[in-house]
Amino acid sequence: MDDGASCAVLVGLDQSGVNDDGLNAAIARASAAIKCPVENFIVSSTHTHSSSTKGLDVAGTTFAPVAEAIVSVVQTAKSRLAPARVGYGTTQVDLNVNRDQYTAKQGWRQAANPDGPSDKTLAVVGFIGDDNVPIGVYLNYAMHPVNFYLTGVISADFPGEASRYLERFFDEHAVAVFSQGASGDQNPGFPARALGRVRSGRGPFFETVGNLPLQPQNNSQQGFNPAAAASSRQPVPPENIAAYKQAIARTGELVTMAGTLIGASAVRLMRDRMQFSDTARVWGGQEKFTCPGRERLDAANPTRENVLPGYKEGADVNLKVGLLRIGDIHFTTVNGEVYSNIATRLKAASPASKTIVVTLANGRANSGYIYSDDAFSHLSFQVIGSRLQPGCAEGRIISTALDLMRRSGD
Repeated sequence: MDDGASCAVLVGLDQSGVNDDGLNAAIARASAAIKCPVENFIVSSTHTHSSSTKGLDVAGTTFAPVAEAIVSVVQTAKSRLAPARVGYGTTQVDLNVNRDQYTAKQGWRQAANPDGPSDKTLAVVGFIGDDNVPIGVYLNYAMHPVNFYLTGVISADFPGEASRYLERFFDEHAVAVFSQGASGDQNPGFPARALGRVRSGRGPFFETVGNLPLQPQNNSQQGFNPAAAASSRQPVPPENIAAYKQAIARTGELVTMAGTLIGASAVRLMRDRMQFSDTARVWGGQEKFTCPGRERLDAANPTRENVLPGYKEGADVNLKVGLLRIGDIHFTTVNGEVYSNIATRLKAASPASKTIVVTLANGRANSGYIYSDDAFSHLSFQVIGSRLQPGCAEGRIISTALDLMRRSGD
C-alpha cells in the first residue's frame, strides 16, 4: 500500500512462527529494496502446526528460503501497484472455542470449554481495484491451526484453505493473506477426534458421539515436547492404514469447511457491508519493552499440567507491540501467542472502532504463551509453561498499543 507519502506492507507466512534474527534481517532487506519503513511492515505467521511433519520447530532447518521469498514478493507487490480503495468489516464466525477446561475429575486440561472467553470476530480488510475486483484481502481470526498436527500431513490448515478459497473465487486476481488473532487459548470447535486417537497411537480409530472413558491423570509425565513427540512416533501399522486414511480425509473435510466459511464470510462482508475509501493515510510505529521472566524449578522433569511447578527468577521477556494505521483501520501487532481476553480488552479500550489484533507478528517473543491476567492461576500447560511472571504483559501490551494509537494522530 502506498498513500503517496508513505507505504505499508502486509505479509503472511504459512508457518508456525519465525525467530527474530532471520525475520528482522529479511524485513530490513525488503525495507531497503522498496524504500518503505521497517515499522510499516507486518509479517505474521498463520501458526499452522503442520508446516512440517515434525511439529512446530524443526532442528536443522534454515530460514533462508523464506527470507528470500519475503523480499521477492514484497518487490513484486510494489511493481504491481495499482489504484485501489480500502474497506473494513467484521462478522461473527462460530468456529473457535476456548481450550482451557477445568473439571473436578481431570483438573486442567486442553479440551473444549464453551463457557470460556472466545472472540469469534472475523475482521476483513479489502483492497479493491477500479474494476471492483479485490487486489488484496486481509483476514484476521483467532483459532489454532492444529488439525493435522503430527499426523504426517503437511498442510497450511484452515488459513490456507481460506486464502485459496478467496483467490479462486476471484479467479486469481486477488492475493489473500490470513493473520492470526489472539488464539493462545483458542482451538477449532469442530475437531475430528478419531484423528487425535490415530496420531496418539491409541484407539478406537472411529468417531463417537459420547465421550470415551477418561484417561487417568499422570502428573509425573513430562511436559509435551514437539521434537520428542515427533521422534517417538511409530509408522502406522498396516492393519490401521485404512482407518488412518479415513481419519485424514474426514479431518480434511473439516479443514476445508472452516476455510470455506471464513472465505465466504469475507466475500459477503465486502459485497454487502463494506464501505470503501479511496484515500487512506499510512502510519506505522513499534515499541519494545520487557516483562519479568521466570524459570520452572522442575525444568529437568517438567509436568504438563495440574501442578504448580514453582519458579525462580529468569531472564526478562522481550515483547514488541506495533501499530500500522491505514486510514482509520488500526492493525495492532504482538510478537507472541496472546490469550483472547487481552485482545478483547484492548479492542474495548481502543479509541478506534476499526481495531485488529495481529499476533505472532514481526518476530517471536521469548515468553511462550502470553496469558491474560485473569488466567494466571490456571494450571494449564500454556500458563505453567509460560516464562512470564504474572501482572505485567497484559497491561503493558494494552497501554503500549493505546499510546501508539495516540501518536498516530487523527
